[in-house]
Amino acid sequence: MTAVLIVAFVVLRTRNSLTRRRQSILTERWRSILKTAYTGEALPEVLPRVGRRDWFTVIALFSQFHQLRDKDRDRAREVLPKLDAIAYDIGLDRHALYWLHRGDDAEKILALTALGQLREPAALDDAVRLSADEGAELSRAAAQCALRIDPRFSDGVLELVRDRDDWVRSRVEAMLKEIDPIDLDEALRAAIANADEAGRRRLLDFVRFCSPSPARAVCKRVLEESEESETIAAALRSLAPLASEEDRALALRYCARESPIVLLSALRVLRKCVRYDDRETLLRLASHRDYWVRLRAAEAIVELYGESGLLEDFLVEVEDRYARDAITQAIAERKMMARRSPTRDRRAASQGAPEARL
Repeated sequence: MTAVLIVAFVVLRTRNSLTRRRQSILTERWRSILKTAYTGEALPEVLPRVGRRDWFTVIALFSQFHQLRDKDRDRAREVLPKLDAIAYDIGLDRHALYWLHRGDDAEKILALTALGQLREPAALDDAVRLSADEGAELSRAAAQCALRIDPRFSDGVLELVRDRDDWVRSRVEAMLKEIDPIDLDEALRAAIANADEAGRRRLLDFVRFCSPSPARAVCKRVLEESEESETIAAALRSLAPLASEEDRALALRYCARESPIVLLSALRVLRKCVRYDDRETLLRLASHRDYWVRLRAAEAIVELYGESGLLEDFLVEVEDRYARDAITQAIAERKMMARRSPTRDRRAASQGAPEARL
């Protein structure tokens, strides 16, 4: 029995070693072929035939080379057509289309990525179909593929973002960046108009990818129509980076609410347009029962009075001890941030200056 186990171990180890070596050779061969799109080197007269079990590696390499680095983005019109030509020459599009029907989920995701990069029209119907799949990553990859092939699918993408809560946020953001801002403005407006409260909250997180004016209009429309605290808070959070003096009355109105989540978001807006006239409002919120509301209101007070030299006088007049503690903490944090020096690079310090090492 021991001898059998030893033989089996040796056989498996040898097999794995040969597989790794073969994979390494395959990867190196196709890297050298695909990089010619960047280097301008001549392609082989005849491209190697891709074996059935090699397609996953080859398609993965194609997708990697298709994702341009920052320094190569200016060369997109030169590089990408060359990569696409190589893909069509070896039949990558046909095999990827085959995977959309017969492959497992991993193969379908990889195929959708490659077909989207190729903008292959033949994959559009399958991509739209798979965008409704139960699998989160498969459906997202399908939606992105369909969007790349047909930009008019932006409406469908926003509807999926509205209805699905299992898509990875960073992937959704990357997908929305590919949509033309004008198309995104209208698609997002329509998706929010037809969304329930949970869908609105999800979509409001991505309003920042719209143009400023339509984004403000969307946020204000949600504020007019919604009564749920979480939705109101989401709309105010999205409005805050775009807030201006004309939003002061809106911020003050929501600063009169009792819900801490609404107050925190309203304070974000108010800090963009706060005046000395808002002293009583901020002081009232600095005495709120919720710790974070007190602290954010105190930070707004410090920001408002900090440069005027009147903060100490204002603090003396504060009677509520919770408000006084919050303002004192905000002052201390402001001073600490002002004194903080840039973090030193310890590695550079230990090695000495570059001149000293020469």
